[in-house]
Amino acid sequence: MNGDDRWDDDARAAYQLPIEGEEQARDRAILRLRRESAKRRTGMGAWWVDPDGLRMRPALAAVCVLAVLVIGAWSGAGWMASRGVRAPRPSIATLPSGSTAVTFVFRAPGATRVSLVGDFNGWDPEATPLARATTGEIWIAQVPLEHGLHAYAFVIDGRDWAPDPSAPLAPVATFGRRNSLLVVGEDQAL
Repeated sequence: MNGDDRWDDDARAAYQLPIEGEEQARDRAILRLRRESAKRRTGMGAWWVDPDGLRMRPALAAVCVLAVLVIGAWSGAGWMASRGVRAPRPSIATLPSGSTAVTFVFRAPGATRVSLVGDFNGWDPEATPLARATTGEIWIAQVPLEHGLHAYAFVIDGRDWAPDPSAPLAPVATFGRRNSLLVVGEDQAL
């Protein structure tokens, strides 16, 4: 055996000899790792990054997802309903004979209240309020009208009178306002 081989054997033997305090150092290192791991798991938001931070049974997870979906659908439906309710449609059974249900639609951006006035409700701005449609600018009302010719207009926020831009205009009234005209026939409004 030459000098280099003996040197290698001595180095190998030295690595295999126990070092004084090695057991205590290993125990201290393990204890320190456990403490650092515990600190990391108890910190704010630790469960977002720690794969073991949040554990849940699959059935409970499915129930939670279903609950979130139901609550979301319910609150979304409530929000949509709060934006505007469609005017109820009168059924054919509730319509007086000789009348037809006529749907009035009016676009009034920025309006807080719109009502329908005409010879069929005594030109009373409180008698036939329109309901805001889901789009927010559109107002709708469905009114049973007797067959014949009717003059009408829309009242915006209780003070501004406006004719229907999609209907023919009547001659100037005695108060200087132009009203719209509607002919209601036996089968439909014209």
